[in-house]
Amino acid sequence: MNEASKGGSNVGTSVRRKEDREILVGEVKYTGDIQLPGLLHVGIFRSPYAHARVKQVDLSEALELPGVVMGMTGADLPDYVKPLAPFPFQSRDPFHGGNPSIKFHDHYCLATDKVRFAGEPVAAIVATDKYVAEDALDLIDAEFEPLPPVLDAEAAVEPDSPLLYEEWGENVMLRFRVSGGDVERVFQEADVVIDEKIYSHRFTSTPIETRVVMARYDAASGLLEVWDSTQIPHVISTLLQETLHIPHLKAQVISRRVGGGFGQKWGYYPEETLIAVLAIELGRPVRWIETRSEHMVATSHAREQVHFVSAAVKKDGTVVGLKDRIIADVGTAYPVGGLASIITSAMYVPGAYKIRNYRGELYGVVTNKTPFGAHRGFGKSEAAYTIERLMSIIADRLNLDPVEVRMKNFIQPEEFPYVSVTGTRYDSGNYPEAFKKALELGEYQHFRKRQEELRKEGTYLGIGIALVIEPSSSARKGSYNAGYYSVNMRMDPSGTLYVFTGGNDEGQGHATVISQLVSQELGINFDDVHVVEGDSLRCPYGSGSYSSRFAIVGASAVIMASRQLKEKMAKIGAVLLDAPDSEITLAEGFAFCTSEPSRRVRLREIAHTAYLAIWKLPEGMDLGLDIVYHYRDPNVSFETVGEGRVAMFSSVPYDAIVAVVEVDTETMEVKILRYVSVHDCGVILNPAIVEGQHRGAMLHGLGGALYEELVYNEDGQLLNGNFKDYLIPTTMEVPPLILDHIVTPNPFTPGGFKGTGETGTVGPPPVLANAVEDALKPFGVQIRNLPLSPQFVWDVMQKASAGKKAS
Repeated sequence: MNEASKGGSNVGTSVRRKEDREILVGEVKYTGDIQLPGLLHVGIFRSPYAHARVKQVDLSEALELPGVVMGMTGADLPDYVKPLAPFPFQSRDPFHGGNPSIKFHDHYCLATDKVRFAGEPVAAIVATDKYVAEDALDLIDAEFEPLPPVLDAEAAVEPDSPLLYEEWGENVMLRFRVSGGDVERVFQEADVVIDEKIYSHRFTSTPIETRVVMARYDAASGLLEVWDSTQIPHVISTLLQETLHIPHLKAQVISRRVGGGFGQKWGYYPEETLIAVLAIELGRPVRWIETRSEHMVATSHAREQVHFVSAAVKKDGTVVGLKDRIIADVGTAYPVGGLASIITSAMYVPGAYKIRNYRGELYGVVTNKTPFGAHRGFGKSEAAYTIERLMSIIADRLNLDPVEVRMKNFIQPEEFPYVSVTGTRYDSGNYPEAFKKALELGEYQHFRKRQEELRKEGTYLGIGIALVIEPSSSARKGSYNAGYYSVNMRMDPSGTLYVFTGGNDEGQGHATVISQLVSQELGINFDDVHVVEGDSLRCPYGSGSYSSRFAIVGASAVIMASRQLKEKMAKIGAVLLDAPDSEITLAEGFAFCTSEPSRRVRLREIAHTAYLAIWKLPEGMDLGLDIVYHYRDPNVSFETVGEGRVAMFSSVPYDAIVAVVEVDTETMEVKILRYVSVHDCGVILNPAIVEGQHRGAMLHGLGGALYEELVYNEDGQLLNGNFKDYLIPTTMEVPPLILDHIVTPNPFTPGGFKGTGETGTVGPPPVLANAVEDALKPFGVQIRNLPLSPQFVWDVMQKASAGKKAS
């Protein structure tokens, strides 16, 4: 029996997850495990070229292979298939003010005239067996006219660069500006101006489950059923209906278990339309399961940005102004969601610091690489890397302690809620306290002394520090992401409670936490709460699961729906107990009189009355116990102020970090000796889940900091498209972790919660870059990009050595 089933309040305790049993015993079914009668399998022929014109795609030999049922190319697409509907936020004018400005191209689910990245879908084969489908792909005769690939975003903005989309006349897809304060004045008056070029490299998420799409169509009812490993089932259903112009089409998208999302499954991909089209054309269910090699080239990439950043600084280390010009490599202009992430980067470069003068210019540039999409840390990671590297560089230039520079510039506890220079109202925080705690746990002063001793012995120790923010729960004008969360809460006559939400779960533990919240609010048994998510027809409309939004708007919606249902149940209980409404309390499965606790009635009797003894209900009360509650986020705004300023995220969890590393100057290996994280996610819902989320996020960030990088050759071919060559951390690489928390409640949510699922991933890149640069300071090494692989460390050591010789 789960400890929660014993009754009582469970919010804030580490209740064992409801979701784990079926995983541990092997009973869980992911999308790839679902079987339908007559199921067919799809293989996708992908472009071998990064940039080429499509001359011919001949399927005739492939169609003769026994077991092949159908083939389709871009030229075969039915008339009802329209260009892929733009993913939310990638609308023509999302802020309705011309800033950002975005260009578009009519991409279809299969390439038609031109391919623009190696891995772009060109044709599909449907067969009775997935291995037959894969064999048939080798029989496709495709002819291409290769074109010069565009692979460097900085070069792509030059006038003589080849164009991906000739009708644009350039390769800049997006322009955005955000500014506040008197930037030019503070730069003129600054004691020191520091200019840097800081690069965030290209890498990606690697969920255990790759993408899977299965579809079935009933022509008689017009119902298209799509099983999809997506984070956004309602949004996909809407986009499918917009892309497939079939009269009276109803698209039901079901997202059951998802084996990791991390932002990559927050997107609209061509395969989601393609599989639906094949099911409609064949009148049979079809399924496509992405291979890992497909995933590496066909599912979105992230992070690649160059920041040309300048800081206006006083001699004492006070930062009075920032300028940043960002060039982001967005890959091909498919509508998968990456544009919102690069705008987020521009918005949050000021970080945790009281910088009142800032100007950011952003250019989203297309190249012949995999399209840009969401990735855990969604633009905030790149912004944090830039500002936290810059704060350490400032300290070094001014010969100040990096701790002192940060402490001098932090937003102070008494200044919260704090409206940032880009418009977001930071909800709460105590950056100095968290930072001091991290320094204490990391034994900062001890390792500073030890560092000097070890250098004399030829051992190079480095101490990195950072404090990163991860603004969560986004809402934007011109998007389906409209800053609300809907819950349908229904108790049946037996007293069992069903909670249907507008989100879905990719491993966060929603069912557990929702049951904890409802148990606390309604006083019902934890195990009597059943959660249903990820079904666009059964659940209330919602924009899905992303941006750590569940704890902020999802939990708030559950709390408020519970309280509304509680009020109705208390009124029924008052009638049954012949007592005033104000005297009724719900706890431990009963409604009882506070003044006379022995007078009580079971909650299941109240439920029975609400449906089956309606003559007992208070006059004018609707029958049943069925509540729909829409929680609107009170701490976001939709209208921009001035140039691009808008409150597009509602809560700002953060992480204070200290990392101690040793760099072996013979092997160039970076070894993490200690990693300290002091995290503030507001009131903690379930400590075990929070710790699991935070640890997982940190490993995601460690992978990007130390190992992971997507490398292309000069022809636009990805060179490391599998786990043999694309290295990710395993449990063997987990460093010694010291985790702690402080709690500053979110004043804008009923439970005081903030997000927790992404903050951990933001810190490792800057804190480890700061640590390695600190370790190698005697050699004059500068770290301006990642990952910190042995090859990279060797290269920067050689560059520093050459620089010393030249001087």
